[in-house]
Amino acid sequence: MKYPIVRVMTADHLELFGFLAEAEGERDAILLNIHGTSSSFYCEEYARLFAEEFPPLGVSTLFTNNRGSHVMEAWQNSGAALEMFADCLQDLDAWVRYALEGGYRRIFLQGHSLGTEKIVYYMNHGKLADQVAAVILLGVSDSFGNQARIAKTFPVDPMKEARGLAAAGKSEQFLTSIWRPHGGGVPQSAASYLNFFSPGSELSKTLPLRDNGNLLYYRNIRVPILVLVGEHDPFTCLPVPEALRLLEKENRQTRAKIIAGADHDFSGKEKELVAMVKEFVGAGRDLS
Repeated sequence: MKYPIVRVMTADHLELFGFLAEAEGERDAILLNIHGTSSSFYCEEYARLFAEEFPPLGVSTLFTNNRGSHVMEAWQNSGAALEMFADCLQDLDAWVRYALEGGYRRIFLQGHSLGTEKIVYYMNHGKLADQVAAVILLGVSDSFGNQARIAKTFPVDPMKEARGLAAAGKSEQFLTSIWRPHGGGVPQSAASYLNFFSPGSELSKTLPLRDNGNLLYYRNIRVPILVLVGEHDPFTCLPVPEALRLLEKENRQTRAKIIAGADHDFSGKEKELVAMVKEFVGAGRDLS
């Protein structure tokens, strides 16, 4: 089995890389993965299992990077510290187009954490969203709601600094009043912080689990959806069982399951995760 590194160029000329494990024979189905905040295709522990177990079933896997990979890539001015949320459309467009040009007819679009929100947003606004056969959301998150919760623990409000820097024409500077403000773990520029976490931002409207209803973007998805969340995941804003019931209520295409004993990253529960995705993808292929 080959594990090549592949490359795409976005419409705004950003170079992105991914890890492709191809199935042998006719190209039919591909699982395309979008990682979460500041991660990468080689940081997700379950990627190896997907690459090993899906190609023998006739499903290629493509784990991808995007403009939110790592904290910062200075060589092309990208990274989680600098990204603007809506620009994720260009990244997903590039990867979906890559799959289509490779001859794949059924695209299973999978995301983790912030990647789940990017996929929900893409399914409402992406140019090629109608080419996606099904959606898989792992560790589904409400990043805006979580930031509001985490920001309450900060000694100062980074939003105030971000607004001050923007007013002074210094929006590209990193925030320093709280050095790692994004989720309490990642540095972020003033412009990016404002883009993500200002009231009414595109991110704030994407998956507002915190509101316990009115998930308009999620409701608009017209393809089958699998949602898998760890029992001890803190990022759903609501208690995990309540969040999953809400998702099932808002969109009847949803199949939602809790993975017992799992955290946000499914640490130590990767085999259970992959088994559930295999079942879902297998059922989706049978409908083709």
